[in-house]
Parts: sequence; structure tokens; C-alpha cells
Amino acid sequence: MKRNCFILASVCLGAMMMFSACTQKYPGYKKTPNGLYYKFYSHNTSAAQPKTTDFLKVNMACYLHDSLYFDWQQSASEVYSQLKEPQFSGDLMEAYAMMHVGDSASFYVKADSVALNYYDQDPATVGLGADDYFRYEVKLVEVKTEDEFQANIEKMKEQMLQDSRKLLADYVAANNITVTPDPSGIYIITTEKGTGRTPVKGEKVELDFSASLLNGQEVGSTFGNPDKFSFVLGEGYTIQGWEEIVPKMHLGERVTALIPADMAYGEHSVGTIPAYSNLIYDIKLLKITTEAELQAEAEKALLALKADSEKAFLDYIKDNNITDYTPSGLFYNKTLTTDGEQAQVGKTAQIKFVATFLDGTPLGDSDQLGDHYDVPVGQGKVLKGLDEGIGLMRVGEKARFVLPYTLAYGAQPYGNIPAYSNLLFDVELLGLTDNK
Repeated sequence: MKRNCFILASVCLGAMMMFSACTQKYPGYKKTPNGLYYKFYSHNTSAAQPKTTDFLKVNMACYLHDSLYFDWQQSASEVYSQLKEPQFSGDLMEAYAMMHVGDSASFYVKADSVALNYYDQDPATVGLGADDYFRYEVKLVEVKTEDEFQANIEKMKEQMLQDSRKLLADYVAANNITVTPDPSGIYIITTEKGTGRTPVKGEKVELDFSASLLNGQEVGSTFGNPDKFSFVLGEGYTIQGWEEIVPKMHLGERVTALIPADMAYGEHSVGTIPAYSNLIYDIKLLKITTEAELQAEAEKALLALKADSEKAFLDYIKDNNITDYTPSGLFYNKTLTTDGEQAQVGKTAQIKFVATFLDGTPLGDSDQLGDHYDVPVGQGKVLKGLDEGIGLMRVGEKARFVLPYTLAYGAQPYGNIPAYSNLLFDVELLGLTDNK
């Protein structure tokens, strides 16, 4: 009996020691069932508590080994974080959900889980170990519903646009610009007259330009460079302001244009151009290419592409000594032959394949589709050349098929496959089944 009591006491003592070790990892902190350590400095349960999808305005500092990792205490006056479902056990999202507006608290979160789930980083590559925890010092300042937050964003956008318009008006006044703006708000000042015609929608224009912000900071230029800027009018390739300015310019003309933010990049920042930036452009129209000329150029380029493709095909079969071919122009080489069942119409072939361009650039393979790929023989369900090639095989055989573009995707591009592409298929016929 005494021995049993001693064993029971030992078990209880062991359990108490394990519990003590757990709670003493971070003294003064409690731990949720998901492994989140937390300690509240102030906790007002009568204040508003966030719900999933709400946006939270927080002041927060993050520490690793008591060294400051990052600090939102001062910089986050307009930074919000959306409350979402936790991505891992002990996620900071669980911490946010525990808080009420005005609460201050401290949380320990596994650092490797943060790196993996929030930044898609290998923890080891950023110096984080399995036992490392981030300590977050958090104060919940404000909670907004998703609708409230979006309404606030729209209000901020409108205010930024209004501020941008005032900056442009102030610039015009300060620089004594007297030309009347277009209805869109664009100011166009001719600095060199042109002698040619104006371009129309569908025509390609080539220009020199420089661009700067109202403060004089240059953000781009082609002047002095051999490569000029070109685009086809009406295709939406460039900013809306250019689509309005260039059709009004004569060939050889040079203008200075003040483009308001909403006719430039609007709410988007691009490179060194901040959001809601008014832009000053110096533009010179160098060349106009008509639609007919563009069509002729395209046809010429396609003919050259076709000729290059045909030469590449002939060079490949010659260099690789591929001599077997069919009347359709399919060239092939069987790398393994058998006496297995012959593929024929009425059967479905189970194949493995690897597809590439002639230079070996990968295109795709059957492993992406499963253990094998099913092809009804002779039914036109795959490329002509592949369909014909499978019909030449017996079960167990392996072959390389060289498809000219006429038996592949032809003269039209298909996805990432350019027009006039010749293709290689390495095929293994695994088996045949009746279509029935």
C-alpha cells in the first residue's frame, strides 16, 4: 500500500513539475490551449471587442530576445491590421481576438511559425530557431468594421485627390501658366511647332519624353537614348493623359504637358512616382506608323518567323539523324520497340509524355496530370502530330516525335507557345483499353 502511495505521489509530483515548467517559461504570463502566452496590463471587458474581418488600429512593438525587432508605436497612426482566422496555433490573430479597445497586453508567439505562415520564409535562413518566440507589446486603439474601414479608405482617397488638385492649381498660379486647360484638366503648352499630320486611333506613335514631379524631380526620360517610347493609340497601353495629348500633336511637335493625377497613375504608385502625383511631361512626336503599315510589318515578321521555324525543324532532324517520317510531315524515332498490342482507333492509350521546344525548353509533362494521360486513339483529342504518333506505337514502346508547327499549334500563338512553334514529344505507351 505504501509503495502504491509512493508511486502515486511521484506521478503527481512529476505532473506538477511539468506544469510548473510550462507556466514558468514566461513568468507572469498565462497560456492558451493553442500555445499563445499572454499578459494583460489593462483589460476593459466592457469596451468594444473586435470580430473576424474587423480592422484594428494598434500600437505595437515586437521584440526578439528582448531586442527591438520592429516598432509601430510611432509609425502606425494610420496603419490597420485586419482580424482573420488564425493560420497556426498561438497566432497573433488569437491575441487580437482576446483584446478590447483600450487594452494593453503582451504576447509571446512562436517566431518560426510567424516566418513560415506570414512571410513564407525558411526560419533558419532568417536566423530563427525552433525555441524562438516574438514578444509583441500591443495596445488596441480602435476597431472598425470592414464596411466602415472601406468607407474611410474612400474618404481618404478623395481627400488625397483634392489635395493633389490644389497642388496643381498652386503650381499653375506660381508659374504664370495662362493656357486654358482641356476639359480633362490637362495643360498643353507647345514649345516646338510640328509640320506633319496628327495621329489617329489605331496608329503607332514613337516619341521622346521626359517626366518629372511638380517639385522638379525627374522620374523618367528617353531623350538622348537610342530606344524611344512607342505605343498604339487607343489600345490603353499608356496613361489616359497621353491618350488625350498625343492625338492633338502634329508630327515633329514638342509640348510641355501638365497632367493631373487622375489622368496619370491616380491612386497607384509606380516606380519613383508616388500615388496621386501630378506629372509634367516634355513630349516630342517623332514618328507615326499607319494601321496598314503596322499590318504589313506584322505580316513580314510572321513570314520571317515561319521561315526561321522551318529552317530550325530541318536543322533539328538533320542534326539528330531522325529519318523516319509520315506523309503528313511527322518525324519520329523509336527508342524502344516491342511486340506489344498496336494502338488503333477504338482504343484509349495510356501514355507518359514529356513535351519541349526544339531547344529543350520544357513545355509540360504527364506527371502534372497524374500517373499517366489517357488519349482516345485517332479521335483528334490531342495535337495532330501527337495523335498520329501514338497510332504508330505498340504497348511498351518509347518514341520521340518531332512535330512541325503544322501538326502542333500552327500559325497562331497558344498561351505561352509562340506562333510557328515546332514541338518535341517523348512518349511511352503504357497500355491500351477499349473505348467501351
